[in-house]
Amino acid sequence: MQGADSNWDVRNYHLYNVFALLHGKMAIDLAPAGMQSYFNPLLDVPYYLMAMHLPAMLVGFVMGVLQGLNFVLLLGVCRLVFADLPEQERYRTPFWLALAGCFTANFMSGIGNSMGDNTTSLFCLGALLIVMTVWSRLAEVSARVLLTVAIGGVISGLGAGLKLTTVVYSVALCGGLLFAPISSVARLRVAFVFGVGVLLGLAATGGYWFLELWRLYGNPVYPQYSAIFPSALTSSVGAVDTKWLPNSIWEALVFPFVFSINPHRVGQVELHQAIWAAAYVIFWWWVIATLVRRRKGVSVPGLPSPARYVVAYVAIGYLVWMKAFSIQRYLVAIELCVPLFIYLLLTQVLAQRAARNVARVLLVLSSIGVLIGGAHSWGHESWAKKMFVADVPQLPTPQTTTVLLTAGDPPLGWLVPMFPDTVAFATVRSAFPQARPAYDNKIHDIVRTRGGPVYALVPGYWTGGREDAAKDSAELAESGQALADYGFLLDAGSCRTFQAHIGKGVYPYQWCRVASAR
Repeated sequence: MQGADSNWDVRNYHLYNVFALLHGKMAIDLAPAGMQSYFNPLLDVPYYLMAMHLPAMLVGFVMGVLQGLNFVLLLGVCRLVFADLPEQERYRTPFWLALAGCFTANFMSGIGNSMGDNTTSLFCLGALLIVMTVWSRLAEVSARVLLTVAIGGVISGLGAGLKLTTVVYSVALCGGLLFAPISSVARLRVAFVFGVGVLLGLAATGGYWFLELWRLYGNPVYPQYSAIFPSALTSSVGAVDTKWLPNSIWEALVFPFVFSINPHRVGQVELHQAIWAAAYVIFWWWVIATLVRRRKGVSVPGLPSPARYVVAYVAIGYLVWMKAFSIQRYLVAIELCVPLFIYLLLTQVLAQRAARNVARVLLVLSSIGVLIGGAHSWGHESWAKKMFVADVPQLPTPQTTTVLLTAGDPPLGWLVPMFPDTVAFATVRSAFPQARPAYDNKIHDIVRTRGGPVYALVPGYWTGGREDAAKDSAELAESGQALADYGFLLDAGSCRTFQAHIGKGVYPYQWCRVASAR
């Protein structure tokens, strides 16, 4: 129903990075997709191969099936948590909680797309489920138990290596083991084994890429953290995208309310839901109620043993997420568990029947809110036979041709795989943390070394079923100024417009000759 995936990231780097990997483009290109040009492409390889060779609707179906497995894993987690319920509730309660987990805004907004959050969450939930299968035996010094914990760590690490933001939940899963109802020594033992597994998994999916970036740029996470790993082309920065973090300790203390009221505080898309604010209130209600009961000498039954791990996983994951990124779509891996988290804590502060009734009303209302408009799409187009198509100008000598991309937004990186792989591409405007004039000089070195024609790839605009001449003209003026700033002259009279498509969506671009002013 949503159609072909056309999110900003796929139009920027998901296609380009795999194309660059398969065709050795890093040796001749310069950041066509900005700083994201240097993200690990391994996660996107299956999507790229499907999108380039299979019918578009089949690609969407496969992505939906893959991401739908989150429900299966989450159901498995809920089943283990509620293994002691009466038989009638043992199946019903996990089913509805797993469904409510999938009816959260982040997961629903990312269904079928290539952004990776709904895919890497499989590794997080898979690791959680694996560890929970031996939760009651963690105190044992048993090869089988320790191997199971290590496998859980490996699965978590595989996800972290594919998408580094997922390392947040490796930390949460490992830290959650420190809350197991076993001795301190046993806790440290299983946490250590899990951590070793994470490192092995991280090395398996991310190690090659870290080494490649180190070989090429002396920085395993290039171009970020160039303040630690200096590069001639990169300004001295740490983590590049920090604008989403809480501005103060006071904002951090009420952050779930902040981004529930204003979702743009933590992302570019409006995701309306109150479930995080509700979970935050219930969590502190549980903490305060537990402290008060203990102070009064009232016996506190405490969480069921497996439930401790789920609560710790969500709580630790949220704290590390807020400190590291505060980007809302990265919450998927724990947000799926929030309905379960809410229900578990309600059973600790209310009688069983009351807890069930409150949870039912809260989660049903939350799910309805998401389904009727709370989960806005990251971008889709109507289906066509192929996912990505572009008209490409004839290039007599692609092996000597250089193309300059003049915009980071709208992104143009997805067009690069439509051209011959011997054409060199470089960007002059993007989120790449450029160190100038070294970056400018590098582009001119590429042009001189190749010795062939130079073109500019400029965004075009399509409004109301036709080209938007006013926007195209304004974009040419901006691009001409940007190119002049880098020492190039745009020949506006040579510009031609070509059509490109994602599904049935039209994404025109302008193709112009460029000369060096140096």
